[in-house]
Amino acid sequence: MNRDKKVHLVEDIRGRNNEKKVKIEQEAPTEYDGYKILENDTAIDVLEVPKTLDEIESFFEDYVAARKPCKIRGISPEQFPLKELQPNVMKGTLPSEEILTIEKKSDGGYGSGSKRIKMSFGQFMGRILDQHDTDLYLTTQYYEDDPNNSDYSTDEEEASHVLDDVDNFDNSSLTFDDLHDDFDDLEENGENEGHEIDSNEDGKKNDEDEEELESRLRELYQPPMTNLVRTLPECPGFLRYLIPQQINLWVGAVRNAADDTGWLKNFDVEHSGGKLGLGRNVPGGGSSSGLHHDHADNIYIPVNGHKRFTLFSPHDAAKMYTVGDIRKVHSSGVIDYHANDRAPLWRELRDDGAIVAEVYKKILGGESECSPEERLLYEEFIKKDSEQQARKANKTLDPPSFSTVPTAVVQIDEIEDENTRENIRNASMKKWPLFFQANRLTVDVKPGEMLFLPTGWFHEVTSFGNQSDHDIVNVAANYWFIPPNGRSINNVYSHTDNYWPDDYKITQSALAKARSTNNLPELAHD
Repeated sequence: MNRDKKVHLVEDIRGRNNEKKVKIEQEAPTEYDGYKILENDTAIDVLEVPKTLDEIESFFEDYVAARKPCKIRGISPEQFPLKELQPNVMKGTLPSEEILTIEKKSDGGYGSGSKRIKMSFGQFMGRILDQHDTDLYLTTQYYEDDPNNSDYSTDEEEASHVLDDVDNFDNSSLTFDDLHDDFDDLEENGENEGHEIDSNEDGKKNDEDEEELESRLRELYQPPMTNLVRTLPECPGFLRYLIPQQINLWVGAVRNAADDTGWLKNFDVEHSGGKLGLGRNVPGGGSSSGLHHDHADNIYIPVNGHKRFTLFSPHDAAKMYTVGDIRKVHSSGVIDYHANDRAPLWRELRDDGAIVAEVYKKILGGESECSPEERLLYEEFIKKDSEQQARKANKTLDPPSFSTVPTAVVQIDEIEDENTRENIRNASMKKWPLFFQANRLTVDVKPGEMLFLPTGWFHEVTSFGNQSDHDIVNVAANYWFIPPNGRSINNVYSHTDNYWPDDYKITQSALAKARSTNNLPELAHD
């Protein structure tokens, strides 16, 4: 298609969908006032790691408070184990016996969490390094980027279904539904048994405290990173004012060959799956996360291989065609959804990512004074939230934060065959017209660099190995932080209920205890 025809098609679609755009923006109100991309393919800011107080304060003003992504040259914290997490030495750094939940490639890509299997870390690394298995991916053990994780995934503490023979694994044999049901049964039995035991109350309290501290360590330092608690700082030095939520490890292997295009033959305008038959495949080689957003601020650190991030501002959330129906885009970039059939177990979020019902529980159970009217309001909200959680989830859906736009459409310019590319473009502009009006940033991040990505920024991440065809492994780590809602570096969490700072004190106690002893607490691997 020549340029004039393409421009005419875009203008025609824009005109026909103007009313639709207005309607979507009215139904998804936004308070977001942070950085937005004014021109397509704007270059991302690149800077050195902030070190002085002036540099740290400037970084807060220019990027954290402004909600603006940037690439950072250098690694922080200085103690980050860049060498120890290299593929060939990682098994000596992290516990091989740790039982993990591994994502299985589904429909040509990752990111939905629909197919996961259990195996030890050593078993997984053997598949990656020795057998060059490109269908397995280690992601966060606390489901991706969704604060409502229990609604859309299993509880990963359940360690059944560990596979001794992954070769015999059937894609359809194990899903999060299976694991969730099993763990629910165990959890309910445990609670019932607990009520029958007449234990020493002090001993019981101590046991509960120990379990809480252990849980906090594993929640922050996600397995298999947990045994790095004493050597890896919980936060980069220049972001000490943020509350860390999780530290994650990401490991996979990719096909570097860009000529793997057989899946393009499945392109079908009438395909029932809603993705034009393109699945989660990415053109040009590599493997894709799918287009989605997180509910936390992010520092991303490649260790081996490199990553291409394609970014869209929360300002354009209404153009991303999310699985869930957007209720509000907060000023911080946190995106909240309606609890309906597209997100049946969703819980309302406020601008710092806290679940509103949990905040109300804290207020009612604490020393904060509230009027009878406020108390009644909070109690009614909590009751409604509990009733909502009793609904049955539709677990065939991706999380609400995922876009329904296929990766192949996000990266459509990577499709080499012109006829195929333009046929897909034409079909996509009819199906997702507003998406083509959203401006984007594209940034490649390699070892020795970091990416700062504020909450709510939509991103599709394509992972590659090193340039050599013999190194197909990609390794990365990331820090997730509670989204800040304050505009001052001295008051980044501005709600007077102090929900997140109070909560973080428990994690700080766990860290202090773990680091003051010669050995870490006994952390279960299954």
